[in-house]
Amino acid sequence: MRSDRSGGPHEPRRGPGQRRRLVLLCEHFYPEMVSTGMHMTELATRLAEHGWDLTVYTARPSWWSERTAGDRVPREMTYAGVRIRRVPTVGSQRGGAASKALAGLSFVLSAAAALVRHPRFDGMIVTTNPPFVGLLGWLSSRLLRRPYLFIVYDVFPEFAISLGALPADSPVARAWHRLTRLILSGAAVIVVIGRDMEDLIRRKLPERLHERIVLIPNWSDERRVRPVPREENPFRREHGLEGRFVVQYAGRLGEKHNIEPLVEAAALLRDTHVLFQFVGDGAKRPRLERLATRLGLANVTFLPYQPLDRLAETLSAADLAVVCLETGHTGISVPSKAYGVMAAGRPILGILDPDGEIGQMVKETGCGVLVEPDAEEIARTIRSLMEDGEALAAMGEAGRRAFLERYTLAHAAAAYDAALRSMLRS
Repeated sequence: MRSDRSGGPHEPRRGPGQRRRLVLLCEHFYPEMVSTGMHMTELATRLAEHGWDLTVYTARPSWWSERTAGDRVPREMTYAGVRIRRVPTVGSQRGGAASKALAGLSFVLSAAAALVRHPRFDGMIVTTNPPFVGLLGWLSSRLLRRPYLFIVYDVFPEFAISLGALPADSPVARAWHRLTRLILSGAAVIVVIGRDMEDLIRRKLPERLHERIVLIPNWSDERRVRPVPREENPFRREHGLEGRFVVQYAGRLGEKHNIEPLVEAAALLRDTHVLFQFVGDGAKRPRLERLATRLGLANVTFLPYQPLDRLAETLSAADLAVVCLETGHTGISVPSKAYGVMAAGRPILGILDPDGEIGQMVKETGCGVLVEPDAEEIARTIRSLMEDGEALAAMGEAGRRAFLERYTLAHAAAAYDAALRSMLRS
């Protein structure tokens, strides 16, 4: 890539009314509708409706529910008005730490090569998935003078340090801190997804750059997720949930999610009709399955990720939906599955820091209850809520109201559209 200030071959040229061209870099995208992949797919397709011409560079799916079909996903395709180009990678996000690191690094290198081959775009959207991909935004801004909007989903290297994967005082950590500040400082717009995260990012930047930070919470798609009455919900029928009080965790079973106390609480509730249902996959799933087996729990079930067109049914099947995050990750990550739960009108059982973004939101809206990651406290809270249907209904309704007011995909897409237009104007 090279700088071209004089309108040379790398300079985008547009006729009257031509749409502005954006590049989106993210490792996970359609049909990998999991975590960041779902959010980026929803955002990109909705921005296309706002008139943006988007090209996405992504990897082949690792977490797609039809796992064996990953290699059959076309290398290039168009989905809902968004052009998708898959770059080659080695390693896998389903493997160990070394395999994941290799997959992330190879994605960054392959995406860089792709941008060299296709340098005609007006601006870029970059996420923190995988780490270091933001460096391509920084290089683009310096060599091609294309601005980039940087979405912070996880703060690095704090994320790796909090998992115990990296010593806080190591040379690698210090170098990573400097690289993160470089990427943040070069961004025309920095999007954070929580107030606690905004505080952390502000501390990384000089005060003169704070005006570049924009808080845009994550969302759920209001067109896709809605409350499904339990008596009309085929998911409950198919999985034999009639007569059960379903405590559901739906999403990534990752290292940052303190789910073990939930399984331990199931052992304390064997005498009830509570069923603990885990829907999803991730690094912790085998350990949780072994724990449930060791404790002899017949009231715990595990299901794979469900098809996206069944998301409303799946989330609505819960009587109480769990949202959790290790306390050490407060401000570093935001458990955005809360917004889908609110869209489905289900009450939240929050096992997370009350001062984190989702903890604050639960307290402000009254959409759920917060507990410590302690099996006995969790079990007591569930026993109490099982006997209080009015409180559960009120929390679910409060969450649905707050969702429609603040946390829809429409709200988020409008905010991103405004930020991008401001970025390109300046």
